[in-house]
Amino acid sequence: SETRGLFDTTKTGILKEAELTLLKDEVPLHEWNTLSIYDTYDKELGDRIGILDGEITFEVSHPNYETVHAVQRFPQKADFTAEVNYGTATWFNETSDELTLEFNDIPSENQHYLISIDLHYRNGLSGQDTSEYYPLWLETNNQRAQPINEGGFLLSEEGVDRNLKIRFATGVNSFDYLFLVEYRITVKTLSDEMYKFYQSYQALDNAQGNPFAEPVILYSNMSNDVGCFGVSTTVRKWEG
Repeated sequence: SETRGLFDTTKTGILKEAELTLLKDEVPLHEWNTLSIYDTYDKELGDRIGILDGEITFEVSHPNYETVHAVQRFPQKADFTAEVNYGTATWFNETSDELTLEFNDIPSENQHYLISIDLHYRNGLSGQDTSEYYPLWLETNNQRAQPINEGGFLLSEEGVDRNLKIRFATGVNSFDYLFLVEYRITVKTLSDEMYKFYQSYQALDNAQGNPFAEPVILYSNMSNDVGCFGVSTTVRKWEG
């Protein structure tokens, strides 16, 4: 619906009166056509839209332009364990908890993960708001993990069926909090297209928004290369 000049030297205008449709096996699930105050077409589906099998198609149509679309399938959810070792890591020269995640391989499926971790107060004994989750700035020595500015790390098995393991210094020492805190671990298993888009978008961000800087090529899977449609499957666990 907008490019904001990513592929030309002038800012492209907003495409008004577009019709957006989400379909499952060619049957419409959701349709919307309203622009937000930010000139984007948003539809809040919540954290989940149900467990969907089959082909999921995103379609954008307009009376004056060719209809474009892309097709996705939801990946299987991550199969992983999490373990906290209290005060055993170092985070910017400070004592920190270490959180270890181990991912079991799903045969014949290429796994890509987006990992983020939040801090949560267990109960009101701390005097803190128990409804809040505080994003953590993590550190890891895993060379395959790629930090992204939206928060979290990308981790991929890179086309080779295998188990994966990653350790994070969380920046939190649970001893200082009298063990009144816990970690919420969010793992999104990304489709291949969504993973490629995150990688290309991070490269663009690293180039300070200059689409002509090498090696920035924004990944697109929509027909006519007008954008990207990706899906993910989310698993959350609490440890601590």
